Amino acid sequence: MKKLFLTLLLLPSLVMATDFKTAVSGKKLTFAGATCAGVSFSKDGAIANMYDEQVSNCNLNIPFLLRVKWLNDNTAILVEKVQKNKSAPPRVFVMQFQSLSGNKVTVKDVWIGWGAHPDQIQKYTIN
Repeated sequence: MKKLFLTLLLLPSLVMATDFKTAVSGKKLTFAGATCAGVSFSKDGAIANMYDEQVSNCNLNIPFLLRVKWLNDNTAILVEKVQKNKSAPPRVFVMQFQSLSGNKVTVKDVWIGWGAHPDQIQKYTIN
């Protein structure tokens, strides 16, 4: 009886689980309110490109290349792919996907740098 109760209690969370890796692979996520800034994922979700809002023509935007390590269905670590500075560690970003509604996704950017900074909630449009 106890196992049945636990199964019924956990069932809604299992049904509601989203595989964010599948949802964002092959897509570009653009910051809400931005034209170019965001991140795109390769079709297999193993590579990402970050874009900024520094250029007037989005086609001229030079991507920041990252390799992606998925910890689970909703958490990805993005690591700088090209070592430009031999004496510095690679830049690393942690994206914890929180919700998906249509073509809108909410992501918690987990702060892992020096200093005490809060994590940030980012909203993206999936293109």
